[in-house]
Amino acid sequence: RGGVILASLIIVAAVANLNLSVANVALPDIGIAFDASQTALNLVAVGYSLGLAASVLYLGALGDRYGRKLMLIIGVLLSVPACLLAAWAPSVEVLIVARILGGVSAGMAYPTTLALITALWSGPGRTKSIALWSALGGAIAALGPLIAGLLLEDFWWGSVFLVTLP
Repeated sequence: RGGVILASLIIVAAVANLNLSVANVALPDIGIAFDASQTALNLVAVGYSLGLAASVLYLGALGDRYGRKLMLIIGVLLSVPACLLAAWAPSVEVLIVARILGGVSAGMAYPTTLALITALWSGPGRTKSIALWSALGGAIAALGPLIAGLLLEDFWWGSVFLVTLP
C-alpha cells in the first residue's frame, strides 16, 4: 500500500508544480482574447505562485494542527473550481483571481504531501520517497510548457488550465 500512497502524494505535488508553468505559453493568446495589458498578463503568470507562496506556510501549519489528510483533500477539491474558473474566465481579472485561488489550493495540498511522506516513512525509505517526490514533481513541472504548447495548437487558451483537472 505504501507505493500507492507515495504515487498519490507525488501526483498531487506534480499537479501543483505543473500549474506553475502552464499559463506562460498561453499568455499571448490570453492577451489577445482579453486585450490585456502587460501588467495583467504578468499577474496571470505569477498569480498561482503568489497564491501558493502567500499561503503555503500558514496552511501547512494548519494541516499539522488539524490534520494533513483533511488539508490535502480540501486543497485538491478546491483546485477543481479554480481550474474551471481559470479555463472559462470571462475577463482577465477573473483569470487572475482564479490563478491566485489555484495557488492557495496548492498551498493546502503541496506542503501536506511532503509532511505526509516524512510522517509515513523513516530511514532510507524516507530518503528514497523524498527523492522520488522531488524528481518526479520537478520533471512533470518541466513538461508544463510542452503540454501547454501542444494544447494550444488545437484548442483555446483556457485548455491549458484544464490539463491538471483529471
